[in-house]
Order: sequence, then C-alpha cells, then structure tokens
Amino acid sequence: MKQLFTNFLTSGHHFSNEDENLQRFRFALLNVLMAVAAFFTLLNYLASINGKIVSSPLFELVLLTYVLLSIFFQYMLRRDKKHYLLVVGFFVIGSLVMFYSALFIHTEDAFRLITFFLILFITYVLLGRKSGVILGLFILISILLIYNNYTLQLSVPTMSTFTTFFIIFIIFLYFFLAKVENDAAEFVRLNAKLKAKVSYEVAQRLEQEKMLLQQCRMASMGEMIDSIAHQWRQPLMSINAILMTMDRAIELKSKPDAYLEEKMDEVITLTTHMSKTIEDFRSLFKTDKTKHTFKVSAAIDYVLNLFVSSIKDINIEFDASKKILHNGYENELIQVLIIFLSNAVEAMKTRDITDKYLAISYHVKTDFLHITMEDNAGGIKKENIEKIFDPYFTTKSNTGGSGLGLYIAKIIIEKNMEGKLKATNTDKGVRFEILIPHR
Repeated sequence: MKQLFTNFLTSGHHFSNEDENLQRFRFALLNVLMAVAAFFTLLNYLASINGKIVSSPLFELVLLTYVLLSIFFQYMLRRDKKHYLLVVGFFVIGSLVMFYSALFIHTEDAFRLITFFLILFITYVLLGRKSGVILGLFILISILLIYNNYTLQLSVPTMSTFTTFFIIFIIFLYFFLAKVENDAAEFVRLNAKLKAKVSYEVAQRLEQEKMLLQQCRMASMGEMIDSIAHQWRQPLMSINAILMTMDRAIELKSKPDAYLEEKMDEVITLTTHMSKTIEDFRSLFKTDKTKHTFKVSAAIDYVLNLFVSSIKDINIEFDASKKILHNGYENELIQVLIIFLSNAVEAMKTRDITDKYLAISYHVKTDFLHITMEDNAGGIKKENIEKIFDPYFTTKSNTGGSGLGLYIAKIIIEKNMEGKLKATNTDKGVRFEILIPHR
C-alpha cells in the first residue's frame, strides 16, 4: 500500500539524488492537488446536474472538462518527467478558468476571491518566484479591471482589503521562497562539503590501513627471514660436513666414485630443500587479490611447515584429513594464521611453558568456515582482551612488539573477507576463532 502511494506521488518516476528532492516534493504536491481538485470538482459537477446547487450549463461544462483534463494530464505526467511544466500550466490555467467563471457566476459567494490566494501560493511553490510574481500581478490587475467594468457585487472595502492583502501576499511569498531556496542551496552545499570530507577521511583511513598492512607485511617478512635462517642452519651444516668428507676422500683417494656420487646426491637434495623453502616464502608474500579455491587443511599445513623449526617442542593437535574446499584469498588467510601462530609460539617461549600444546581445528557451519587456534600459554589479561585488536596495542613492548599484528588480522578477516574474528580466554590459554562466509 505504501509503495502504491509513493508511486502515485512521484508519478512512477525515480528521483535519485539530493538535488532532485525539491522536484520530488513538487511532483508529490502537484499530484495531490490535482487529485483533490478533480475529486471536489467532480462532486460539484454531480451536485449541479442533480439540482443540489444552482449553476449554469456553461459552468457545468467547465467543471466536467476540468475533471477530464486532470485525468489526461496526470497520465501525461506519468509518461515523462518532461511534461511537468505542461501539466503545471494546465493546472494553474484550468484553476484560473474555474475561479474567474465563479467570479461572474456565483456572485452570491462573498469569499470567492480567496481562491486566488490559493492558486498564487501553489504557483510560487510549483514554478518558483518569477512565475509567482508574474501570475500575482496578472491576477491583481485583471480582477481590478473586471471590478471596474463589470458588476461583481463586491463592495469597495472588500476590494480594497483584497488588493492590500494580495500585494502583501505576493511580497511575502517572494521573500519567503527566496529564504527557502537559499537554505536549500546552503544545505546542498554543506552536504556536498560533508560528502567530500567523508570521502577524504575514508581515503586517508584506507591509505593508513594500507601502510599498516605493509608495515605488518615487512614485520612478518623479518620473522620469516629468521625462520628461513633456522631452517637453513641444519642443511648448511650438513652440506659443510659432506663437503669436508668428500674433500678428505678425494685427497686420500680412499672412496670409490659411487660414494662421491652418493654424497653429491645428498648435497643436491639439501640444496633443493633450501630452494623450496625460499619459494614457499616468496609465494606467501605475493599480493594476489584474486579469489581461488583451495584446501583449508593445505593452507594450515603450509603455515605449520613454515614454523617447523619453531614448533618442534610443541604438541600440535591438527587433523588434516578433512577435505574442505574454500573459495577465497588463501595468502591473506595464511598471513592471519601466521600472526596467530607466531604470537602463540612467542607467548609459550616467553612464559616458559613446559608442556606446550596447540590445537587447530576447522569446520563449516551455517555457511561459515570456522577456523580455531587454541594454545596453553596462559591467556590474555581480562583488561586487555578487548584491546588486543586495536592498532599499536601490545603487551610485548619489552620484546619489541609493534601492536600491529592482530589489528592487521582483524582488517584482513573483517574487511577484506567480510568475516568475523574472535578472541576468548580458556582455562589454560587463549582461543582465536576465524569465521569466513563459505559459499
């Protein structure tokens, strides 16, 4: 019902922006006025032809013509917005024709001049100040000429009062509408200024977040380089030992060629492993924003492999057998998991946890992919649990914490992936939960 009424007020047209608010109001006012005027004109016509009121056949024809033309012009208005001035012109002229006819025919009606005040006000609102002034002067001059040349049964005091108040009304409407138009223009200007300011602030915020993401990426890169160093230390020592053995064997010629070939194969295997480590880290830092389908278990397993040297003494509980495929941003999810795992490892190390434990689980529920990571590193202080996702908030200032990791994780999950990120304390540690729309 509401939609039908709105459709009637706007003549079925769409007004999209703030600049068209005045036009939308004018369309609504015009439609209501035309409908009300046509309805009561039809009632007067029916009353006249049934003898309820006394009117001339000519006036009855005017009434019926006005009703029929009202219906036609409302139809024209619905067809095209551009017919607005044509329809307003008909409404004003048609109303004037009826009012002037009533001026001559219904001489017994002492209040028939009031209708001209109404049509003047409507003209000001629907067409603006210039048209209102022109019509006001036309009505005033024409009625004075008619009064001086025809018998309207209007007294001199009546005409004097009408003339005075009509002139005041013209002037009042002119300045009143000027004030309204100026206020509307000021509102549009302020609104545009506010929009520009909001757009600027949003752009600044996005730029700041981009910088923070870059900072976090660089910090993560430093951590990854440290992890690479850990993973390369053992292979390098092994290569060094192999080369020393080979050098000694070559010098003494105590080993057959098959032995040397075997040792060379070992070196190749170790260097291949080292090369794969570099490739793994290179792929992690690619800024690919294209969604693709990947195995959730593979993404988690990838993160665990990156930290293989740091989590040797941690009891990891993780079931990689679940075959859940997710369409999304794999690298960004991996970055979030790295942040969680890095925090957990550091917390366990800092607090000297003896029986280190980490549980990672994942499942799909109600169109959301749930990934949880829970440790036994003692948890987060109650007064800090609500602040850990704030930028630059850190509980590791003594060890050089930047306070950006969890903030970046929140941006990635909640803004880039349209998901949710939760952190809750458990009996022995903290549980992080990621919820991502899964379609």
